[in-house]
This record gives sequence, structure tokens and C-alpha cells, in this order.
Amino acid sequence: MKPKQIALFLIFSIGIFPMQAKDICVKVGNTLPHARHELVTMDAATLRSKLGADNKAPLRVLNQSGLEQPCQLTYDGQLIFEVNVPPTAQMTYHIEATQPAKTLSWVFGKQYKIRKDDIAWENDRCGFRVYGPALQKTGERSFGIDVWTKNTPELVIFKRYVDDYMGNLQEDSLRKAGDNTQASHINRQTSFHLDHGNGMDAYSVGPTLGCGAPALMKQGQLIFPYCYRDYHILDNGPLRFTLRLDFAPNADGITEHRLISLDKGSHFNRMTVWYEDIKTPTTLATGIVLHGKSDIEITKNSICYADPTDNAKAWGSQIFVGTLFPNGIDETAKFDNLNHALGLKNNYRGEPFTYYFGSAWSKYDVPTFAHWTLESKQFIDNIQHPLIITIE
Repeated sequence: MKPKQIALFLIFSIGIFPMQAKDICVKVGNTLPHARHELVTMDAATLRSKLGADNKAPLRVLNQSGLEQPCQLTYDGQLIFEVNVPPTAQMTYHIEATQPAKTLSWVFGKQYKIRKDDIAWENDRCGFRVYGPALQKTGERSFGIDVWTKNTPELVIFKRYVDDYMGNLQEDSLRKAGDNTQASHINRQTSFHLDHGNGMDAYSVGPTLGCGAPALMKQGQLIFPYCYRDYHILDNGPLRFTLRLDFAPNADGITEHRLISLDKGSHFNRMTVWYEDIKTPTTLATGIVLHGKSDIEITKNSICYADPTDNAKAWGSQIFVGTLFPNGIDETAKFDNLNHALGLKNNYRGEPFTYYFGSAWSKYDVPTFAHWTLESKQFIDNIQHPLIITIE
């Protein structure tokens, strides 16, 4: 091909095939007087379009020093990535249509059939559990959301389940053989109800809301949801875990649905709950069970409580729990007759309602109740004053 022909071909090609942008410059601004370390969410389709990339192209994120930031494409078509922004400042990030480097996963969850269909999930701060159909068939009344403590950023819940399961098999075998001493020793070495150096299950749920489960109210009483019927894990790391739970219709024919997500670095899950077939406006409640007298703070948009654990004398620690309502709630109060502190949404007709629930452990990164209430207030502040994202 002659030089003139090559030049004409290149001009013609450029006209047909638009040049792909090298990257997108994103400014992330913080209007608050404290530093922000959280996840930013951007629409992946919009980013790919601006980059001139196809609709399945991978995306990666670089900070203003040129270092790659952990990121994730979510089930609902979002790109999420970590940002760190100083007080009242702005940081720059660059997004490219390039395969990101492999990164550690900081969140994980799964269904554990080895433990009666539990679904448990965690991030680098805390862990949670809901109960499944196999447990419901036993008749055990466990309705709410469980809290699992941890004092390490490493993912540990999977190993706890496996160790507990294998330990139970050994223990049962030893007891059948009459060796109760060795059986007790195995139990102490493997039970996830004991702290083997990285936390444990020391929170009591039973027939309550536990930490942050929703419920409808009828004649002043909580109508507790039972164990989930169906589940879908929609995201499973490296930065966000997302779980959908669907429940069987209750005695009034009302069906509950939940969408729960937990991000790296956060003590709080995002919960969106909605119902089908509510015929008459009712009250939606959510909150925390109260296990005796302990520190509690209730504001117009938050409930924070220092749970004494299932054995305060033995463990010598507290599990801080809370429910937060950054978008508002009609009432928050302590209901001694129900043994719960609740947030109430009146005249509720089943529409999606979003709130947050979470926990921390005094033997890890939140040592005091004062620290917990401060963290809760700051979390609400962050939700109400989102980071300002500008594409340049």
C-alpha cells in the first residue's frame, strides 16, 4: 500500500472506529471535617461508554500517585473502589478499561449446610449470621440476626465452621465410646462458641430480632420472621458481600424480602427490606434485643447498645450493636415489655425501606461504648453527606 493510501485508510478508520479514551479522571471531594475511608460507587456502563470500551470490558482504578486501588464490579452493574480523602479535601482517581490486578478478598459469605443451613458472612471488622430452613425444621426458635466477634482482618468464619463440625464428629464418637474427658477436651479446642484467639460466637439471639432484623407489628407485638426460605449471594468480594433473602408468607399471607450488603472496612450492613401483600397499613419495626442492663444510647436516628455477651463473667468483653436510620424513622424508643429497643416506621405499606445494622467487639478495634456511639454518629454523617464525585 502506498503512503498516500495508508494515510487515507487511517483517516477513514478513525472516522469509523472512534479512538478509545486512555482513562477517565474522577475527582472525589469530602465536605466533612473528618477523613473518609470508604467505597465509592459509579455506574460501570457510563464509565465504559466514556472510555469507548465494550459493555463487558474490565475496569481498574489508580490513585493520584499511580497506584492501583482495590475495586469490584457488582451484580447490579456498579464499579466500587476504595478511596481515602482527607478532611474538607479532594482526591483524584483514574479509571481505565484494563484488567485489574488480583487483590485480597476482604469479605466472604456462604451457606453452611453442615450447620443447618446457616448463612454467615464477614468482613475485616465483624461477622454475622442468619438461620436457615434446616434449623427451622428442628423447631428451634432463632429468628434474628446473629453477631460473630473477631479481632483480625483475616477471614476466619469458614474455618470456624469446619473446625466446629469436625470437632462435633470427634466429640460424639468419643462420648459413644465412653471417653467423656477427651470429648470435652475436643469441644474446648474446636467449638466456635469459645475464643481460640480470633473471636467467637458469644451473642444470644433465640426468638428475638437479635442485631437488626426487621419485623412487622400487630396489636403492639412483634411478628417475628422465621428462618429464610430462599437465598441468593449476589456479590462475594473482594470489597462487598451482597445477600438476598426471601421468606415464606406469614400467617397473614405477607411475604418478606431482604437485601443485605457489607463492605470492607465497615461495621455496618446496609439492609433494604420490603413486603408483598400488606392489605392494611401497619408498623415496621427493627432494632436490637436487650440482654439486661447495660449502656444504651437512643437518638432520633440511631440505637446503640453495649451487649454483655452470653457470659459476661467468663468473657470479660462487650459486643457493641446498633441500628442506624440515616434516612429517618418515625420513632426510636426502648420497649421494656418487648425487651427490645426499636425504630418504628408507621403507616407502612410494604415499600422498600433502607436502614443499617452492625456490631463491633471491645477486644478489637472499638474498645469502648463512647467509641461505638462516635463511630455510629460519624457513619450517619457520612451517609447524609456523601462524597462528591466529579468526572473530568
